[in-house]
Amino acid sequence: MGKYRLVLLDRPAWFLPAIEHEEMAQIDGDALVGWARLGEPREIDPANASLGLPVETLSRISLAYVARTKHTPEVVERMAQDADAVMVTSAMVTAEVMDRLPKLRVIGRPGIGYDVVDVEAATARGIAVFSAPGFCAREVADHTLMLALALARKAPVLHAAIRRGVYERGLASPMPAPYEMTLGLVAFGEIGREVAVRAKPFGFSLVAYDPFVAPEVATRYGVTLVALDALLERSDIVSVHAPLTKQTFHLLGAREFGLMKRTAYIVNTARGAVIDQEALIAALQSRTIAGAGLDVFEREPLEADSPLVGMENVILTPHTAGMSDSSQIAVRRRTARNIAAALVGRWPETRDLVNPQVKSHPRQRPAG
Repeated sequence: MGKYRLVLLDRPAWFLPAIEHEEMAQIDGDALVGWARLGEPREIDPANASLGLPVETLSRISLAYVARTKHTPEVVERMAQDADAVMVTSAMVTAEVMDRLPKLRVIGRPGIGYDVVDVEAATARGIAVFSAPGFCAREVADHTLMLALALARKAPVLHAAIRRGVYERGLASPMPAPYEMTLGLVAFGEIGREVAVRAKPFGFSLVAYDPFVAPEVATRYGVTLVALDALLERSDIVSVHAPLTKQTFHLLGAREFGLMKRTAYIVNTARGAVIDQEALIAALQSRTIAGAGLDVFEREPLEADSPLVGMENVILTPHTAGMSDSSQIAVRRRTARNIAAALVGRWPETRDLVNPQVKSHPRQRPAG
């Protein structure tokens, strides 16, 4: 075993962390999979196993959204009690978890968001937190526009009808063209801007809500900044790109859906809890809005018995908006490299460090 230890909390036991191990080897370290360290059998969810994909394929791309109930503080402690660093996708890294891991000095999340980590608790303990802002902005923008266009062109309704044996073109009406529609972007950071670049050639009118962006920045992308309520009232498609924070939790709920056009759609490729999911379900069931394209959910994985699953005016994907072969390899390497550098005191000059103040009081490695 090397001098430093990185434990991957979410990956199933059969995952081979070759990229992470390669980066850790640069500092005489190892990368280990938490589930494998418990001596558990292969953690393949029955639904995934039923797809018939070879383990090698799953292990290369798997995000392993293991149910959080399995990631109790006790389980995480067993996985990573000797870890200098952990990499986490969906497991919650709380203050209690941190206190159970006495050697923990770095937490890496290979993704844009980091809401699964209690950053305040980490900072208080001198534990560095890394994320990967912007790593998959183009992939998420592509996925967003795919969902938006599919909804605009009534793809889910028409597809469902044909599968029932109904070949009826009239189901496509009403169907305005994209160049007659307004696309509203809730947040206008890197992903929102990539969406704007892709949407413009289709002729969408573009508006955005983002209190942290200057109007002249939006203007460069052909986007008009408006208040949130105005965006909801004007937009034919509302696309959510806001990070999940205390301020954005349930940013869109029953009141907000009531402001939208009854012919309007909502797309979410950001974080599930930015939308009040129960309110969304009610709005869809009552036809307060026309449909939804969802890549993220309040609870992941989405429950098999969720009303969303059976709705013909809804498109669902399993938090894959940011995925491509290259993006997944790149973010794993980027995160592992940041972790390795921080462990040996070579703080990377990057915006990936969520809590840069820890550089002045990093948690010290226990002696011995």
